[in-house]
Amino acid sequence: TPTIGVAGGFIALDMNMTWTDVDALDKPAFSFIFDPRFGKSFRLKKPEQNLALWVGGFRWSINSETEGSLPLNTLIPTEGLEEKIEQGIVKMGDAQQSVDAWWEGLSPVERQNPVNKAKHQTANRALESAGNFLYAVDAALDSEPGATVQYSLEKRPAEKWNFLVGGQFQYNKHWMVRAEYGFLGSRQHFFTGLQYRFGL
Repeated sequence: TPTIGVAGGFIALDMNMTWTDVDALDKPAFSFIFDPRFGKSFRLKKPEQNLALWVGGFRWSINSETEGSLPLNTLIPTEGLEEKIEQGIVKMGDAQQSVDAWWEGLSPVERQNPVNKAKHQTANRALESAGNFLYAVDAALDSEPGATVQYSLEKRPAEKWNFLVGGQFQYNKHWMVRAEYGFLGSRQHFFTGLQYRFGL
């Protein structure tokens, strides 16, 4: 936090960098916070007391790409899943037989009807997609008990900058209380703190 006095006031350039590392990420997620402040300190009647007020900005940026993997069993409960998949496959077979029986029961003229054609094609596509999904999950569970799901996402804050105002009251050389509020745009923040300075 480099700070300098300018024209009876002060400029503080507060910068924070963080790396968040969790098991589901291939590499730590990086974020950078920059909040410049311009303010002035006012002496009060008591010698050790003063009040500092400031305005500034708050900028938050994060690395936009995140990649990682998650165990399949954390996304889909695997207990009893194989049985449910088998039941689903049986139901898919029954549904396919019903669609086929309905289609076979139509006359050649009814099969040429665009509405019946569309129903038949839609039903077959839906059953095929559902069947492919069930067979893929079943195969993944059979071949790789520790299967994982790879993912990647792009992320960014809706707005990088917002405005902030704050102040600090020094009661004496040891005790100070501080508060700051950031607003404008889609992000708001507020914090307060109590500070004790050791007389070393």
